[in-house]
Amino acid sequence: MSENQDREPNPNAYTAPVENGEFQFSSRLEPPQPKAPEPPKKHGAAPLIAAVLIILALCSAFFVLILHLRISLQHEGKGFSLALVSRDRSEKLLHPEAPASPEPAELPVLPVQSGGYEWSGARMRISSAGQKDPLSYAQLYSRCAPSVGVLESVSRNGRVKKGAVIVMTEDGALLASAHLVSGADSISVSLNDSSYEAQLIGLDYATDLAVLKIEAENLAAATFCGDDQYLPGEPIAVIGDPALGVVSIRDGILSAVNPSYLYRGFPMEVLQIGMALGDVASGSALVNASGQIIGILDAELGSELPEAEGVFMAISMRSARPVMDELLQNGCVAGRPSSGLTVSELPAAYAAYYGYPSCLYISAVDASSPAADAGLMRGDLILEANGVTVGSVNEIYAVINGMAAGDLLTLTICRDREISEVSFTLMDAARAK
Repeated sequence: MSENQDREPNPNAYTAPVENGEFQFSSRLEPPQPKAPEPPKKHGAAPLIAAVLIILALCSAFFVLILHLRISLQHEGKGFSLALVSRDRSEKLLHPEAPASPEPAELPVLPVQSGGYEWSGARMRISSAGQKDPLSYAQLYSRCAPSVGVLESVSRNGRVKKGAVIVMTEDGALLASAHLVSGADSISVSLNDSSYEAQLIGLDYATDLAVLKIEAENLAAATFCGDDQYLPGEPIAVIGDPALGVVSIRDGILSAVNPSYLYRGFPMEVLQIGMALGDVASGSALVNASGQIIGILDAELGSELPEAEGVFMAISMRSARPVMDELLQNGCVAGRPSSGLTVSELPAAYAAYYGYPSCLYISAVDASSPAADAGLMRGDLILEANGVTVGSVNEIYAVINGMAAGDLLTLTICRDREISEVSFTLMDAARAK
């Protein structure tokens, strides 16, 4: 046997194709085909399916728990406990049905006669009967908005001020912020699609409250809170804030209560809310979840606190109610020291003209006051009060409210570009006209 016949055949050797007993030659050599890889071994899908089912079951259980239970933290002593509230109860708290309104306990107010005006049977609605379930914000607006109006005043120098008023009595007594109406030549009120001309009955500079009178009957008198319970964290609403010329509603919480806040030298209780509002919100009603007024908003309360940006303050009913009673009955608060002057801040253009950037303008002088007897006149500029530079209304009233009726007040004034000092005795506010 030959050498070639003894060799084992090579499986990878190229073999020329044969057709009809003849070799067929090609210029292209076909490379050897690699062996196909073995497919990977398949693992069972049962563990993956089981894991997915477990996750879906847990998610479903959690979703059902959220739907049917609400978890609330209740503070107990130094710690907290978990309390479960059913969904039905939760929905009732969030969207309560309109409960039957209890009859408010009214405290009668004597017929009013002051400032040449008289209205009989004037009553403020004072209620301490809080509702068991809170009202929704839509219900609060429906109940309280008819008792709040839009105020606009125009001063002698043409300055326009806007804010809100609250209906105190059915026969036309209105509560407003004093700084909005002090020194005004005209005051107009828009209330429930009707317009009225209002007249000033009395004001109190120490608390910045004023009472106005319009000729109207059967008004929707507001309900004022009588139990004086103010708890930080409780839900509240602001009814008023007529930035767009109409009564609006803003929601929030009561942020803090300061029982001895010093304003213009006079201590009083104020309520703080976490809202950034403008001066147009002054006079608006701060109401609780039962629709009772717990405070009257006032932009002036925080005007001297630059760190109070983004918050707003209201005088509480505990401090406001005695003042409201006296203004209704007497047109003033007896015992308050009064200068007999009506002052306003000098517009920037006039201040630049006179060369006194910090001064006040006397817009009116009570003819029966010691200030008039001392020779003070409308148009005089006040530069100092008892040696203290006064560039704002708050600054001069801080000086006056720190004094008593009968004390001597010395003002440094400018008249016809001549500076002089004028001293006179403060009188009781009950004497001021």
